[in-house]
Amino acid sequence: MNQTQLIVAVIDALNEALVPYLLAGSLAANIYSIPRSTKDADFVVEMGTAALDKITELLEPHFELDPQQHLETTTWTRRYIWKAREMPFDVELFLKSSDPHHLEQWSRRREIFIGVLERNTWVPTPEDIAIQKLRWGRPKDLNDVAALFSVRGKSLDWSYIEKWCGVHGSLPRLEAVKTAIPSDLLA
Repeated sequence: MNQTQLIVAVIDALNEALVPYLLAGSLAANIYSIPRSTKDADFVVEMGTAALDKITELLEPHFELDPQQHLETTTWTRRYIWKAREMPFDVELFLKSSDPHHLEQWSRRREIFIGVLERNTWVPTPEDIAIQKLRWGRPKDLNDVAALFSVRGKSLDWSYIEKWCGVHGSLPRLEAVKTAIPSDLLA
């Protein structure tokens, strides 16, 4: 299986297990922006133990569940990591948290058809992707934000982005990214 087929397998498993989700991380940013390669797929999910067991069963032919639970270090959200059996590719399922931005991002998510996946897929808005990536602040995330702003800058809800960056203390990162982009692409 290739990466696309593995991502489709995860989406199908989440749908079969009736687990609400949204595609996150670089793959979500790629939908709205200049695509870049990645060796993982991130999903935010709302699930309990029974759903985890069902998803593990459905993914078992293609993935092995890392038995150790992990924490995302910005919001301390629990996550589960599945490692593909045939290639270096991971799928990370982050449990939806009670973080105020995560809750608002969840309520704003939208279902869109993604041609390469041949599936309707739940994704965050471009604004929420930028907010989360600015919050993480890793160089690759800031590059993703710059690409997103370069492509979508004129259509973004800047007051929404600025509000959450203010809450998270990431306004300096936002301004640094905006300064590096030609102003005619932003408004």
